[in-house]
Amino acid sequence: MGNQITGKLNSIEDFIEKSSIYLFPLKILGWIVLLVALIITNFIAIGKWPVSALSKRLSKRELALGDPINITADNELQKIVSEQATVLVDFWAEWCGPCLLMNNTINTIAQEYAERVVVVKVDVSLNSTLSKLYAVRSLPTVIVFKNGDEIIRKSGSLTKRQLMELIGQK
Repeated sequence: MGNQITGKLNSIEDFIEKSSIYLFPLKILGWIVLLVALIITNFIAIGKWPVSALSKRLSKRELALGDPINITADNELQKIVSEQATVLVDFWAEWCGPCLLMNNTINTIAQEYAERVVVVKVDVSLNSTLSKLYAVRSLPTVIVFKNGDEIIRKSGSLTKRQLMELIGQK
């Protein structure tokens, strides 16, 4: 169900970006729908955060190909960035509504481009040191590294198309 809602919200955002000025009243309605969705997801995220953060901290399951890698230390992140050609790092938190809206999109990209892009997730509520080290000031923030160098960073909720453009897959 989360994927369907995210897909519909991404469709609304695409409509807002691409539609002509003559559809301005519909654009305003679209922005209102996105704002309401953002407010609702923030309340849900704040309610779920304590339980979810603890369960993720305690669970140790094996990663499959296409799973995002959850990072907890700087040396882990530096090792991945130096060893992989393209790395997309998502700085997020369980209590962040826009992060939750973008979570399914990040997971989809991790699976669809598993052979070409390594997706790393940093939960800043569990590791504030990394967010300070990489000067992350707002959530969600996505940083793309190519051949060990940061090439671009964007903050805010992004659509699948926008993320694909960032990693150079579109």
